[in-house]
Amino acid sequence: GILLVMARFNQILEINREGRFARVQPGVRNLAISQAAAPFDMYYAPDPSSQIACSIGGNVAENAGGVHCLKYGLTVHNLLKV
Repeated sequence: GILLVMARFNQILEINREGRFARVQPGVRNLAISQAAAPFDMYYAPDPSSQIACSIGGNVAENAGGVHCLKYGLTVHNLLKV
């Protein structure tokens, strides 16, 4: 098998306030997205309890959720494009 490690792809490329979306690389940690979006009164809604350590790429791969998933949905419901 092949293992792709995306940990070095850890940049937030864009946070678009008007469109209410973020464009990020797969190695970005959930908490980093929420912290970067906070000045725009936004956050990453799917919030697994391990958001300090888990990455957006892992969330997409596992369709992660969290305590807010009942209100905001799982990762798949908050994803525009891969």
